[in-house]
Amino acid sequence: MSTAFVVGATGAVGSELVKLLADSTKFSKVVLLARRSVDAATGDKFVQKTVDFEKLEENSEDVRNLDVAFCALGTTRGKSGADGFYKVDHDYVMSAAKLAKENGVKQFILVSSGGADETSRFLYIKTKGEVEKEIAELNFDKFVIMRPGLIETKREEFRFAEAAACVLMKPLKLFSNRFSSSATEIAQAMINATQTDDTGKQIWDNLKIVEEAKKYSA
Repeated sequence: MSTAFVVGATGAVGSELVKLLADSTKFSKVVLLARRSVDAATGDKFVQKTVDFEKLEENSEDVRNLDVAFCALGTTRGKSGADGFYKVDHDYVMSAAKLAKENGVKQFILVSSGGADETSRFLYIKTKGEVEKEIAELNFDKFVIMRPGLIETKREEFRFAEAAACVLMKPLKLFSNRFSSSATEIAQAMINATQTDDTGKQIWDNLKIVEEAKKYSA
């Protein structure tokens, strides 16, 4: 069985990931690095650590020689402002990646975004693209990038545009899985990605996420 740490465990995808890891027979130990306690983390396999993401390097001992790092960190410009968004989605994500690399973690599984592009004029997809590029340069044995489309989930804060898009996308998903995926599907795909024999950098688009999420059980 494998060992892992998770950052972003309280978000939409991260919280689903924790639930799936709780039932998974593939992981014997999961360290959660979060600002607050994660209620879904039940069972002896979980180790919860309250962290300051500005000083994440102080948690080196907590993640040393684990097998996998799962990163589902993220916020929005509307919630945190442009500077706050960049701090979370770039700086904190890169801190987690460097923490993993410096402490012998072999696999890094990242939730990014469809359309991620470091050359974009738009802050969101530009930041996602920059992070993908910079993590790739760390040369993990395996680096899997999840690029979902619209994420179907229930959030603590209501996002009108996202809710409206979900309603509009549902008929389309009857014909194609290219447009949206549920937080649970993304989380399951993240776990499944750790079990393949593939190495190096891989990009899983929305269609692959949905398809791969169906392939393996707990």
